[in-house]
Amino acid sequence: MMEILNMGGYAAFVWPAYFFALGLTFFLYKRSVKQLVKAEKTAKDLGLIEEKSREIVLDQKQSA
Repeated sequence: MMEILNMGGYAAFVWPAYFFALGLTFFLYKRSVKQLVKAEKTAKDLGLIEEKSREIVLDQKQSA
């Protein structure tokens, strides 16, 4: 088991790369969700969308 985790002596380079990639992915996901919420709020404030339209889309996704 330790041989696998050691990755042939390259673990000091591989594991930080995995953690960096995972952290960056999480950061980009959180930022995208924040931007989506902001865009939805702006569109709602401008009257471009209604709250019911989002519920209809969610219902359609759940029934599929």
